[in-house]
Amino acid sequence: MGLNKNNNRRLLFRIAKNNLLTKKLSSLFSALSILLAVMLISTLSLYLVGYQFAEQQILDKMQHVIYLNVTADLAEELGNDERIDISIPYKYNDTDFQAGNLSYHFTFFGSHDGPIETYLLAEGAAPQKYNEIAADKAFLEALKKESAGGLAADSKPTPDSDSAADLKPASDSDSAADLKPASGSDSSADSETTNLLGSTVTLDTGNGTEDFIITGLTENAQTPSSYSIYVSREFAETSGVMAQIPFEALVRLRDMEGMPYSAFTTLVYQIAADYGIERPNVNTNGKFEESLQRGNSGLLVVLFAAFLLFFAGGLVIYSIFYFSVMSRVRQIGQFQTIGMTPLQVRKMIRREGWLLCGISIPPGLLLSGIIAYFLLPEGWNLKNYGTVCLLVTAATCLIVQFSISRPAAAAAKISPVDAAKTTGSDRAYSGRSKKRGRHADAANAAAPWQTASPARITSRPRRPLSPCTLARLEGQSSRKKWWLTTASLAFGGILFMVASSWNASWDEEAFSRDGDFQKGEYVLSYLYSHTAPKTYGITDMQLTGHLSKDLERRIRQIPHVKDVLTTHSVSGVVELDGLTFLLSFYPITKEDSEYFGLDAQGNNTYEYLAGHDAVLVTKPDLYETLTGAEFEPGKIFTVRYFDGEEHTAELEIAAVTSESVKSPLNAPDEFCIADVTVEKLWKDMNTANSFTISAEDYEEYGLQIEEDLKELIAGYDDLSLFTLREKILEDSGNIRSYQTQIYGLSLFVILFSIFNLLNTLISSFAARKKELSMLESVGMEQKQLHRMLLWESFFLALPNLAFTLTAGSLAGYGFVRYMQRSAGYLHYHFPAAAVLLYIGAMFLLPMLVSFLCLKSQDKTALVERIRYQD
Repeated sequence: MGLNKNNNRRLLFRIAKNNLLTKKLSSLFSALSILLAVMLISTLSLYLVGYQFAEQQILDKMQHVIYLNVTADLAEELGNDERIDISIPYKYNDTDFQAGNLSYHFTFFGSHDGPIETYLLAEGAAPQKYNEIAADKAFLEALKKESAGGLAADSKPTPDSDSAADLKPASDSDSAADLKPASGSDSSADSETTNLLGSTVTLDTGNGTEDFIITGLTENAQTPSSYSIYVSREFAETSGVMAQIPFEALVRLRDMEGMPYSAFTTLVYQIAADYGIERPNVNTNGKFEESLQRGNSGLLVVLFAAFLLFFAGGLVIYSIFYFSVMSRVRQIGQFQTIGMTPLQVRKMIRREGWLLCGISIPPGLLLSGIIAYFLLPEGWNLKNYGTVCLLVTAATCLIVQFSISRPAAAAAKISPVDAAKTTGSDRAYSGRSKKRGRHADAANAAAPWQTASPARITSRPRRPLSPCTLARLEGQSSRKKWWLTTASLAFGGILFMVASSWNASWDEEAFSRDGDFQKGEYVLSYLYSHTAPKTYGITDMQLTGHLSKDLERRIRQIPHVKDVLTTHSVSGVVELDGLTFLLSFYPITKEDSEYFGLDAQGNNTYEYLAGHDAVLVTKPDLYETLTGAEFEPGKIFTVRYFDGEEHTAELEIAAVTSESVKSPLNAPDEFCIADVTVEKLWKDMNTANSFTISAEDYEEYGLQIEEDLKELIAGYDDLSLFTLREKILEDSGNIRSYQTQIYGLSLFVILFSIFNLLNTLISSFAARKKELSMLESVGMEQKQLHRMLLWESFFLALPNLAFTLTAGSLAGYGFVRYMQRSAGYLHYHFPAAAVLLYIGAMFLLPMLVSFLCLKSQDKTALVERIRYQD
């Protein structure tokens, strides 16, 4: 380097480092703002990515397709196909048995681990012999309590059986009330698990009770409506309760990564054809199909959430750096006086930003990794963590440098003379005309005794010198600072109002009612086993006539039953395009005008349907995928049906439409047929397939009606009762999860806003220590200082609350109204409790900070405070 050149690069770095060390408070807030932004954004990104990773991990251990109605030998033969990774035989009995207040059913899996993970054993081993089972710990513990204390007072045993399930010790003991360790185990065992393994449980199997030895224990995170009892292959093949149920094959295919959805469906149906499995017996994994079709939608969710947080974080970082740089205008002017150029000023401030990034980003990434791991351990992945760290680091550095550029450029433009006059407020560099007016304001406030205002000062009216006036003047002198804070708070507040409106408008009961319970609280239907389908579906059960007028009359006689609605359907075997499959037909009458108003291809008038024995198909695409047949208007197909005798008829496809009717009873209306056609073919057969029962006052009489219905149908082994109470119990976990996620995102953003608020209050107080001390030295009392700061807090919170409660309420209302198109369970309710909590926090938090700052200041002598330099 020549003698006529200076190397100032290292000098700028040292000055930047010295600035951070001398301005400890502003540097602390700047570093914390970056750390908080990095931690929150990384945590949320890791959680969302981890959720998708965990879901993919589950899919990696699930079957891709289930082939129904196969033999055990065929299920094993499928496993030898080079296109198939593994095939596991499976049986499921969907008949629920009662044990006091508990329900259970029997299930068999040929394997519980490996490429297809069917269930997880927490302790013990899978059942191997006829009388061995694996069961859930919670189920067995509940049985233990009931066997010790009897049935609950408000429950009723099954009337046709005295065989409530009972736990017994493995040793020969007459006491079923006391659970003892299995034979040969130490009676001083250190856990309940030791007591359960090897014990004997007596369960109802439909043809009486049988004793089973517990060889394995599972743990279910949620409480199911019916517990699974895992049995051995010997039991599945020979027991009366499962022997007649056909096997299914859980199949996982090879080399599926990156395979298009169309290629996947072609492959599974080709395998079915190769092994003589009919197309209706092919049940693909819907979740896996979604993963093939989803593409980059999951990534878009992550990017959208990260954008919201980056925007909120960027606003906070910008405001903090703005306050920090503008409070050092005098110092920057001194640097310019001794020769620092505007370019060097900007470089110096940028280096401060790089230093703060180097200090704040690593601990933020480390904390986010720890938090994300504890939030979702199964979603943790080192590769995902590294990718998120790189992306967040790059984005944070860009945001910090962008946030610094504006205040750095503004500070570099201030002349050394103007910088020497600055007090750190917005007015220091805002122009001479504005200065004159504001100096006049101060003159008016400081001289309330003047009877006339000199024309050279101002023509504005004089204002009294009070804590409220001083607070307003402070807000005006730092207007940009307060508006930046208000903007940050309002952004978070609007998101909070949207989330609160969503959660407050969520009707949990209406959510559970959507579907089967729109017109009632109980659904009584035939107990049809889809795992053991019959040739003509539920026709055999309908021929028994158990859902009869007589049963309906007896249900109506139950106290507080309001109404009983009946859903009808008929079933038949359809032959179309060389394919054979079972379909249900839904009878419609001339009064069902909503079906005739659908935008359909073909003729969907009632007269045409009735006169031509024709069918209206409302979901052709779905059933073309399921059956392989093509449903087009004008096609004739053969249907074989049964009404005690087998018959054959030809029906016409009158019309097809992608639209559908929202049936209040959730009726199976994909294939609609005229009521006169049903009478013509099925004659006087009882076509009822379910009763929907409603209560007069469900909250008060719901449980009693449920018990009366269970007692009434106890003698019908082919009827099943499903209740709204059970549906609400099943849905409660999902609802809580949805609401937590929505609140979580809004609270993430609010954390930025609150941090910005704290920074504004504390940095403003620190910058005004000398000013407040001077006011105290000329006679202002501590009580007046408190009032002034409280008024400042009020003026800071007021515009934010006004904007949040107006724009936020409108945004929340609009969001709920928009979502009501697809979510009928949303009914707008103003989130009063959340709003009151938010208002209290916005008022109390600034007041608390101001109070604590004053308390801290009082510990320092007045003279030392007047000499204070940040």
